[in-house]
Amino acid sequence: MYKLFKRTFYPGHFEVQMAGACDTGMSREHNEDAISIQEDDGRGYYLAVVCDGMGGHNAGELASALAVERITAYIDNNFRKQGPRELLYHAFLLASTAITEFSAKSPDTEGMGCTCVMVMGIRDKMWVAHSGDSRAYLVDKKAATPITLDHTMVQELVSKGVITKEQAAVHPYRGRISRCLGHGRSKGVPDINAGIIEAGDNILLCSDGLSDVVPNEEMHSIITQHPPQEATRRLVNAANRHGGPDNISAVLLRRVI
Repeated sequence: MYKLFKRTFYPGHFEVQMAGACDTGMSREHNEDAISIQEDDGRGYYLAVVCDGMGGHNAGELASALAVERITAYIDNNFRKQGPRELLYHAFLLASTAITEFSAKSPDTEGMGCTCVMVMGIRDKMWVAHSGDSRAYLVDKKAATPITLDHTMVQELVSKGVITKEQAAVHPYRGRISRCLGHGRSKGVPDINAGIIEAGDNILLCSDGLSDVVPNEEMHSIITQHPPQEATRRLVNAANRHGGPDNISAVLLRRVI
């Protein structure tokens, strides 16, 4: 497991603590997830990213690492030139194109790609962008509630009313994504939502290695009972206790003030 911690702090007015943990899990030989957090150190924004790779040998981890690097670099270079939605939209498309171009030049990485979920914050305003089935949750005093909708074939069936959520949970194709970065699917187009983070609120970003095996109620209990660093570690451990069938990533943002 590797862990990260940073904070964005405006004395007496606003503080967000950010922590992340990433682990191979119990069943995989190597880790294809990638995470990153950046505090507002004068750049005007803070952000967190979780990517979950896919593809042939080593290709998934290359895709997720490349996506994190391209997205964070694009935002850093263009933050004051574009509005938040435009910024995130083009960052995702740039990362998707970079993955596709890399794969085209390296036949052994054919089919590589990754899912991505991220949040960019400017003080208490946040923009959440995602492509694929990595998720964002709002965790407050009451519950852990998903604020992204999975880009999967099965979720599309649920949204159309063809099957129920209960049927989706055990559907044999529930892991088949309908959108991602690279791999030629929808060119990495993200869904983008905006909102306000209130004092005491948490935003959890995670790969499906966590969300597929740890119930929302257990996530909520862990997050509300522990500081961010400890909470992310315990979330990863919980996923491993539930079998750890996939790589596991958890990034938590908590507004303290």
